[in-house]
Amino acid sequence: MNQETDMLVPQGDILIVDDNAANLDLLGAVLRERQYRVRAVPSGAMALAAARRHPPELVMLDVNMPGMDGYETCEAFKQDPVLARIPIIFISALDDPLDKVRAFRVGGRDYVTKPFSAEEVLVRVEHQVSLGRLQRELEIQNQNLLDANFKLKEVNTLKTNFTTMLVHDLRSPLTVLGLVLERLREGSAGDGALDKAEASVGRIKTLLDEMLEIYRSESGQLPMEFGEIDPGPWLRALMSPYPLRAASAGLEFQVAVPEGLPTIRGDVSKLDRVLVNLVDNAFKFTPRGGAVRMEAGVEFGSGVESGLRFLRLSVIDTGRGIPAGDLPYIFDPFRQSERSDASKGVGLGLAIVQRLVAAHKGQIRAQSQVGFGSSFSILLPC
Repeated sequence: MNQETDMLVPQGDILIVDDNAANLDLLGAVLRERQYRVRAVPSGAMALAAARRHPPELVMLDVNMPGMDGYETCEAFKQDPVLARIPIIFISALDDPLDKVRAFRVGGRDYVTKPFSAEEVLVRVEHQVSLGRLQRELEIQNQNLLDANFKLKEVNTLKTNFTTMLVHDLRSPLTVLGLVLERLREGSAGDGALDKAEASVGRIKTLLDEMLEIYRSESGQLPMEFGEIDPGPWLRALMSPYPLRAASAGLEFQVAVPEGLPTIRGDVSKLDRVLVNLVDNAFKFTPRGGAVRMEAGVEFGSGVESGLRFLRLSVIDTGRGIPAGDLPYIFDPFRQSERSDASKGVGLGLAIVQRLVAAHKGQIRAQSQVGFGSSFSILLPC
């Protein structure tokens, strides 16, 4: 942008207040020549109304006006929470030191005596406009720092709680292992002791694997082996064990996988884990007599994704549902559901699911209503 164009950019929004039309014209001309945006009103009441409609960056205020004089107008500005921070420069023919003192006492930032020098007015105006902008920038930065500090404290609290829960989850299987080893040493281990020890080791390994997988996914180090996947055969094979499990749990299980679904590129073992986790959760939180459905289809993108095709994989249940307050955080590894029927463990499954889907450049959506069930849908690019 050249210098000539720069000079056309407004330097600031200024409201001038004077009951003398000639003074308004003169001061307005001086300011407009320096590319300030100027509004002019002849009374204090009109100045307040104009400022409330659109707060200016600076007010230039005459003292001697009929009705509400400059001092009263300034006080009214300072009593209004929205207008109180707007700097006010008094501009008056009164040259008595007591008049100036009163101007500063009611909240004025500066005082210019008439007849004024154009250069003096412009220097004082520029100074106050610059100070006002710096103050607003400082307030924004301070607020941003406060927000960032609050978020940091919240994250630290969440991580502390998460660590506490993880330690609790590890302590239980480690306690079992300790008891089994102690009984083996005493020769009093009964039948099933080794099975309990093996189960405890498995639980510890699962927790550590999940923590490692969360770390790798957040640091971009999650190992992936991509290949072509034909959704039909893959999904039917993956879901084949569930009808028997559903019959045992007293649930209805449905699979709807149409022919001719488009192929995708993905890591089949990772996508197995995604769907198994979602279906297992649906079984876990759906009472006897309910239903779980896994369906696949094609969805077309819209908006910025217009023209793209996605393979949609949905797991729908008629279970207990997720409270609205928990729904925004279900993929956050550091927040835990407070539902009474939820697992007491750290529950990293959905957090890992979300990261595995993201690693495939896909999306996952969740909808739920307490008492009616939940629906999780995954979109994978074709």
